[in-house]
Amino acid sequence: MRILLFLSILLPYTSTFAYSLITKTVEWHKVRVFHIPKNDDYRVSIAARNEATSLKSLIQEGGAVAGINGAYFTPKDYTGKPDSTNTIRIIWGEGKKYSEYFPDTGVNGLFWFLKNWTPMLLQNNIWGNKNIRMNLNSEKIWDIYYWIANFPILLMSGVNVIPKYIDAGIITEKMRAKAVKSFICRTKENDIKMGTISSISIVDVPLFIKQFGCVDAINLDSGGSLALYDTWKYIIWPGRNIMDAFIIKKKE
Repeated sequence: MRILLFLSILLPYTSTFAYSLITKTVEWHKVRVFHIPKNDDYRVSIAARNEATSLKSLIQEGGAVAGINGAYFTPKDYTGKPDSTNTIRIIWGEGKKYSEYFPDTGVNGLFWFLKNWTPMLLQNNIWGNKNIRMNLNSEKIWDIYYWIANFPILLMSGVNVIPKYIDAGIITEKMRAKAVKSFICRTKENDIKMGTISSISIVDVPLFIKQFGCVDAINLDSGGSLALYDTWKYIIWPGRNIMDAFIIKKKE
């Protein structure tokens, strides 16, 4: 009871009309979580490029004030090749340009928004392993305005998805290692929460973020790409440039 009460104070569900970045220690994990209420004066949007740049640049170019890095990509310092996304990444403005794999999302979860900024999670796993096809909102794939996709899905309609991935053998030892993990989720009220958790295995992230009211969530990139920015300064300094981000901007 004390833990639940503490968490309700830490990450409230009620609208504040001003997004907040909460930094607290919960169950020995340091968490940094943006909370953007449904009826906030701010909204979450997406910024992306075809080449790597800084989170700060993505935020400033998008007319935003804060943000977190997006999906996993293959940086040229890994391969010597040009930067390339390693997931089905984004629909560019007005839904006019799709991923080459569209409409198949594979095992990736798409965290996306309708034109009224309603957040949703979608998966349309057409050709992937039948044992991990957990399609959600797939009939709405043509209504998507823009999105970022990444693996793994953490929560789908409140259900922890990770055990299915473990059974399929696609959760790596690196994912299991205790390190800083990042995520984005929606609550049942359609608030958005996104941030980082220190020293945690991907196996433990879904149940941990359920305490924040998350019902649909995907993992975001970590490691050298991890970056968190708020009000003209880095909260977590990036180890490398990135290609996309979830950003927070004032409603127009």
